[in-house]
Amino acid sequence: MTMSTYEALEAWQAGEITASRAMVLTGAYDLLDLHAIAAECEVELRVDLLPSEKIVVENAIFAIDREIANENITASGLKIA
Repeated sequence: MTMSTYEALEAWQAGEITASRAMVLTGAYDLLDLHAIAAECEVELRVDLLPSEKIVVENAIFAIDREIANENITASGLKIA
C-alpha cells in the first residue's frame, strides 16, 4: 500500500503505523524531522498517549521501580552500599 506523505503522517498520529514506518514513508531522517514534516503538512500532533503507548509506559515504570527496589538504587541513580 502506497501512502502520500500526508496520509502517512495522519496514520502515524492515529496510531495506525509506527513512527519508524512514518519516517520511511515520509523520508524523515529522525523523529524531530518527522515532527517538522508534520508541521509543514499541517498535520496536528497529538499530545495524549494512545492506550497501547500508555501500557508500554506503565510497564517501563513498573520495571524501573522494581529494579530500583531490588538494587537499592536511589532516585538519583546512586547505589546504596
